[in-house]
Amino acid sequence: MSTEQAAGGAILTLATKQSHAEEISDWIAENLVKTVVELKKPGGKEVLLEVYFDNTLEAEVAAKALEEFPIFGKSIREYAAEEWTESWKKHFKPMDIGRNLRVCPPWLAGESDRMELVINPGLSFGTGNHFTTRFCLEQLDRLVPESGAKTMADIGTGSGILAIAAVKLGVDHAVGADFDPLCVEQSILNAAANGVAGRTEFFQHDITEGWKDETYDIVCANIYSSLLIDNASTLLGITGKYLLLTGIREVELDGVADTFVQLGGSEIIRDCGGEWGGLVFEA
Repeated sequence: MSTEQAAGGAILTLATKQSHAEEISDWIAENLVKTVVELKKPGGKEVLLEVYFDNTLEAEVAAKALEEFPIFGKSIREYAAEEWTESWKKHFKPMDIGRNLRVCPPWLAGESDRMELVINPGLSFGTGNHFTTRFCLEQLDRLVPESGAKTMADIGTGSGILAIAAVKLGVDHAVGADFDPLCVEQSILNAAANGVAGRTEFFQHDITEGWKDETYDIVCANIYSSLLIDNASTLLGITGKYLLLTGIREVELDGVADTFVQLGGSEIIRDCGGEWGGLVFEA
């Protein structure tokens, strides 16, 4: 996926019932790494989901992959770069998280006394809209100031938003790793846009290959449940104080939690958002 949108692209519009919108949006975010714009009328039971792609072929492939979902209408049309920009400006609103944080797009930065996490929603890989990202931000908002944490590692960093937030909340240095080089590239850009480039480091890495011999006060891992379970000993081994886990389907929470408890972790927080869940362990 390109991180540039200057030439325009294609919009895939999906019509579905409100009750199915979250399931479809979650799948798109997880598998296509795209942010969904949801259009609905107040009180209505049907919604339109818009997904922006670099070209028509990408949109057609995505539409084919979504055929098994309860979608009763879909269309694909090309758009100009100006339309893409204006659409995001219209639909992406600032989001306050916890006591201190606000996620906002560049065009709305500087309008709040909160600690702003400036993320371009159309170019990023995690904006705080999804439960998994929001859960970690809420926990960081509380744990960093309370614990005095000075170091942080983010496994599956995506947009880099968690590492950026940790530094703004008081961590001296944060590292972020992702197996996708495009995520690493975008994280570096986001850190620079937030003025924390000198206190963050992002690199390409696969957690299944282990980790260097270092520990961090706080570790976040927003990856698949199977990866959390298979790499539990590694994640606990690099955690100094708190380990935040998400990317977990609610039905998988017990299995993930049991694995980390058996290896010596102490579960202190569990939260769910209907389909997704998150866990916090104390080392």
